[in-house]
Amino acid sequence: MLSPKVERAIYIGIIAVLSITLLVFGKQELSLKSQIPASPDELYKLLGNPKITIQVIDVRPYAPPNEDEEPDDDYMYYTQIHIPGSIPVPDCDINKAPKEAREQINPYLPTFVISENGDPKAYEKCKGKFIIVRNVIGGIKMWDEVKGYPADEGEYEPPQAGGGGGCL
Repeated sequence: MLSPKVERAIYIGIIAVLSITLLVFGKQELSLKSQIPASPDELYKLLGNPKITIQVIDVRPYAPPNEDEEPDDDYMYYTQIHIPGSIPVPDCDINKAPKEAREQINPYLPTFVISENGDPKAYEKCKGKFIIVRNVIGGIKMWDEVKGYPADEGEYEPPQAGGGGGCL
């Protein structure tokens, strides 16, 4: 028969081993999830669910350098078209984001990166800045042209305090 101290030490050891195993598997799962891009359909469903909190980071340039200049591409700049509630972070550089947008960025929220066309290079720049991060297949072009999901245009507007529900 084992003494109570030895028995307690065995239980604590088993709990420690199981905890470490759980942490390792959790980290592997996050790593695997971040390798699988999200479809616009998946993102749309998540944004419409008020019980789920996520953020969309738009990595395209914020606005044309010259306001009088008409860009060749309708999807080149955030101010031309963007997913409602998305946060502009050009080139995934927080210093390039509008001041009011910087305050909304949360590295701990599940994050979806949207570029013009789902460019993996744009996603790679953001990958290390968020805990859970996924690229959106086809970018804003697929969101708007192919799927016809809701889109806004114009300057970034921070969310209103006390708002509820999904952003779509």
